[in-house]
Amino acid sequence: MLAWLPPRVAALGLVAALIAAVTVALVSYRGGLAGTVPVFVDSGRSGLSMQSGAAVKMHGVQVGRVRAVRQEGGGAVLELNLDRVAAQDIPADVGAQISSSTVFGTKYVTLLDAGKGAAQEASGLAAGTVIPADHVSVELNSVFENLSSVLKAVEPEKLNAVLGAVATALDGRGAALGQSLEDADRVLSSVNAIRPQLESDIRGAASAAGLYADVAPDLLAVIDNLAVTGDTVVDRRADLDRLLLEVTGLGTVGSRVLGARAPEITTVLNLMRPTTALLSEYAPGLTCFLQGADETRKLAEPVSGGNGRTMLLKSALILGDPAYTYQQDLPRVQASGGPRCGGLPKLSMDQVPAPYLVADTGSNPYRAGNTGPVLNPTTLLRLLTGAPSGAAR
Repeated sequence: MLAWLPPRVAALGLVAALIAAVTVALVSYRGGLAGTVPVFVDSGRSGLSMQSGAAVKMHGVQVGRVRAVRQEGGGAVLELNLDRVAAQDIPADVGAQISSSTVFGTKYVTLLDAGKGAAQEASGLAAGTVIPADHVSVELNSVFENLSSVLKAVEPEKLNAVLGAVATALDGRGAALGQSLEDADRVLSSVNAIRPQLESDIRGAASAAGLYADVAPDLLAVIDNLAVTGDTVVDRRADLDRLLLEVTGLGTVGSRVLGARAPEITTVLNLMRPTTALLSEYAPGLTCFLQGADETRKLAEPVSGGNGRTMLLKSALILGDPAYTYQQDLPRVQASGGPRCGGLPKLSMDQVPAPYLVADTGSNPYRAGNTGPVLNPTTLLRLLTGAPSGAAR
């Protein structure tokens, strides 16, 4: 049918058709014929193996391709062409990660869902969205590059000397080194067994350190005072030496004096134990009595002309309690109840006269129900005339 065309025109038409087919295939492969959504990935770097046409995946499914890679500022920007249908199902807050299948393999872009527990936006990715990349896999050539920088910084001669010294130190000591490692393993195993207790102790130590930090100024002040005391002791060390010698001599003499009478001293102390126990029990009452006597002195001195050392008194005996009666007033030591202050050391006006405490002591001047001293005519007659009264005793 095309026999009428010249061979050269037919050849040109065939070449043009082949070029058009290849062009359509390439455009289709790069997503040019299908509807795409352009988005961008902002990353600190893209990796040496990232190239245009690299796959873009999400959940292991390819959703687009890398259209271009360019450097901007201190990082890299990847322009992605995502399938329009797939882009509608990708959340707007998606993240990105640049990964590679192997150490030397070509890199690709992986789209990541939002963090676990985070709310995801339901709307799809819009054109022009910038997606942050939080991770770029390390390439072996990057490791080599960093290692090369380290080796450039280290002087080879010094490194060789250090390695030679280490080799010499370890030469012939393999068994000892192995034993040391085994011992370290046992120690670490023991520490690991008590790790909870160790952690608790460390937390307690942190609390204690906080307390010490709070009282650090006081501790420093005490240390400063101790320094002054130490300086004083150093300055008076001669006096301190003499004091120690004299104390030693006193101890020697006291040992000779008291040692010979040790049994008698022990007996006296044992005999004094009931008395001291009684005084200890009634110490509050004795204290009240002495304080009350002192208060009485303070009130009586201005009246009696006292000067703090003496008192000028004109005293006389007055009639008071009934005379002693045999058997009825025989003393008895049967009082009980413990110490009692009775309002001392200071009595208020409503406590005067102080109430009399009746105890089983054998004598009670108020046994007849009287509230004060009662004049005894018999006693008065005997005092005035000297006549004896009552039966002889």
